[in-house]
Amino acid sequence: MSTDLTARAALFRALSHPARLALLRLTWTQALSGETLARLMNLAPATVSHHLAALAEAGLTTVRQDGHHRLHGVNHAALGVTLSALIRGEGETPTAEDPYRARVLRAFMQGGRLTRIPAQRKKRDVILMELASLFEPGRTYTEREVSDMLGEYHPDFFTLRRELVGLGLLARENGVYWRVSGGRTPRRADDHTLTLPPAAPGDAVE
Repeated sequence: MSTDLTARAALFRALSHPARLALLRLTWTQALSGETLARLMNLAPATVSHHLAALAEAGLTTVRQDGHHRLHGVNHAALGVTLSALIRGEGETPTAEDPYRARVLRAFMQGGRLTRIPAQRKKRDVILMELASLFEPGRTYTEREVSDMLGEYHPDFFTLRRELVGLGLLARENGVYWRVSGGRTPRRADDHTLTLPPAAPGDAVE
């Protein structure tokens, strides 16, 4: 089976759950945060995060950062394709979110907070790159501002702040921080310049 047909079949799988259809309906005209969607649907935030990740992997939703919140909206271009076009292979198949990234975020980000800092380097870099999107390029931040913003996600803001600088996603000089566009290439998993804590149970992501 071609890769294109597999991608098109993934759209149908993503739409096969009533909760996902409800999420698309709620975000059809306005992007909403996961917390708001969980409240409107009377579901656990973790459950909503799971369904949002499935929709994002299929390329049916978009995500943008708004302050401390991630807002989820509908990818209208993807949903505007007719069933006939999908089956006949006409039109573009929506680009799916990186599945590995989506799985890591689903495992470690719940209810708008970081449940724990991943011990494995590759997973940790995914989380750090996600947190880096909180900071606007071209704007400077005081150390207190950086700590407060990261503290909204995890109490160990010191480690997160240090590693954002170490990965080259944030730059620092005289107590002033700013976002570095693109950042450096993430360190490999075998880079031992940083001592990591032992892997916690449940760190593994399939």
